[in-house]
Amino acid sequence: MIRLDVDEESLRSIRLALSPLWETLGSLALLARYRGAVPTPYTGWVRGARRAVPPKLMDTVVQLAHRRDTPFLRHAHAYVPDPARTSLQDELDFLRMRFEGAGDERTAALIEDYWNHALHPYWPALRASLEEEVLFRGRTLAVNGPEAMLAELEGRVLWQRPRLTAPYHLDLTREVRRSRLVLVPSMFSAATRVFTSDAQVTAMSYQARTTGFLHSVTPDRPTEPPTDRLALLIGPGRAKVIRALQAPRTTTALAHSLGLAKSTVSQHLGVLTETGVVWRRRLGGQVFYQLDRSGFALLEQLGD
Repeated sequence: MIRLDVDEESLRSIRLALSPLWETLGSLALLARYRGAVPTPYTGWVRGARRAVPPKLMDTVVQLAHRRDTPFLRHAHAYVPDPARTSLQDELDFLRMRFEGAGDERTAALIEDYWNHALHPYWPALRASLEEEVLFRGRTLAVNGPEAMLAELEGRVLWQRPRLTAPYHLDLTREVRRSRLVLVPSMFSAATRVFTSDAQVTAMSYQARTTGFLHSVTPDRPTEPPTDRLALLIGPGRAKVIRALQAPRTTTALAHSLGLAKSTVSQHLGVLTETGVVWRRRLGGQVFYQLDRSGFALLEQLGD
C-alpha cells in the first residue's frame, strides 16, 4: 500500500500527464504476471500482443519485467512523465541523454521493439482515450478543486485529507511536502502501479476510468459484427450510444458523432443513466456522460 501525506502546497501543484513509457512498463508487468489467462478487460489486448510480439522478444522482455535489475529499467521506473514528451521515442531519448553511460542501450532497444509490436498499432486510439481522461479530470480539478478530483479517482485510490492511499506491491509511507504531485492515467494500472518519489516530485499512475476501452483493442475484431447481440437486447440506438461512451462525452458531442438528433440521444441517455449503465457528471456549464462499470461489463459480454 502507498500512503502519501500531502501538504497544501503540494495539493495545489497537482498535474496530470500521459506517458507511453509508463504504459509500456505497465503492459510488460501484466504479461509477466499472467502467463496464461488474464482478467477482463485485458484478454483481447493480451491475445493480440502474444500473437504480434516475436516469441524470443516476448520471452526476453518478460524476463526483464520480472527482474527490473538493469540500470535503464531502474531509471525508467523512476522517470517522471512530462507533457513536453509526448511519444515513447521522446521519453527514451530523454532517459538516454540524462543517464548516458549508466544506461543500457540494449534494454532501451528491446523496449522500443516490444512497443512497436504490442502497443504502437493501437496507440492512437489508446492515446485519444487517455487524453479524454486527462481532459475530464482536468475539468474537475479546475472547477471543483484538487480534493474533489482525488476523491473520484479509480482503482481503489482513496483520498482522506491529508492522506492519499493506493494499492501497491510494497508498503510505503511518504510525506509530500512542497513538491510536485504528478498523476498519470493508465490503461494498465489495474494490473500494476508505477510510482516514483523524491524531494522534488512524486509521480503515480492510476487506473483510467476508460480502462474498459481496452476490450475493443483486438486485432481480429470485426468492424461490423454479423449479429449485433447488444442491439438485439437494448435496441440499435442505445447500442450505438453505449459504444460511443467509452470516454466522457456531452450530449451535443455524442449526437454530432452519431448523427442522431440531440433529443433522441437525451432520451437514450436518460434510460441508460436510470439503469446504472451510464453515469452523469456536471462540470461547470457542461454535463458529461460515460459508461459505468456495469456498462463496460455489458459491452464486454455482448459488444462483439
